[in-house]
Amino acid sequence: QWVGEYFGREASVVRSGLDLEKFSYIERHIASKKQLFIFMAGIFFLHRRYEDAIRAVGIVRSHGYGVSLAIAGGHGANKEYAGYYHDLTALTRELGLESAVTFLGHISDDELITRYQQSDIYISPNHLQSWGLAVFEAMASGCPVIVSKTAGASEVLTDGENALLVPPKSPEAIAAAIERIMKDPGLYEKLSKQGRSFVEQNISW
Repeated sequence: QWVGEYFGREASVVRSGLDLEKFSYIERHIASKKQLFIFMAGIFFLHRRYEDAIRAVGIVRSHGYGVSLAIAGGHGANKEYAGYYHDLTALTRELGLESAVTFLGHISDDELITRYQQSDIYISPNHLQSWGLAVFEAMASGCPVIVSKTAGASEVLTDGENALLVPPKSPEAIAAAIERIMKDPGLYEKLSKQGRSFVEQNISW
């Protein structure tokens, strides 16, 4: 749209893909789980809106559900990243979530893949940020995803079919999506299987 408006030309979008063999599918079930493990990954840009997921975890836990959140990503490369990391750790302390929220720092590719495979939900609360390959890495691994409607990845996803899409900047909406998944094992398994299928058909090189 913008290319046409400003340059008078048509544009084609060529999205980046991933290696499906590297991110292998792990079948999973949620029905018997008492503790849910949530994962997020990426450099600590302000656009990530990690604070929304942290607040959502607090909301879900206040409703009596066992959930924890692990966030992977570098945060020492510059002052912006370090400042954002400091704000997030302060928020975690303020909400009393030190035992529920873990900051992993930079992790290896092998550990990243293991996290995708062992986590129950992946969240991408990004606001006004293009694409988001990590969303599809999680989906390829069988991990159901909750994605902000202003994250680039949401443009190709279908709510309730291969992902849950939520309004941006809304911890309440994220919390509601987490609880929806926890209460509906059938939906959880559907998102897991159809998420992998979508990536196989659309996001491979």
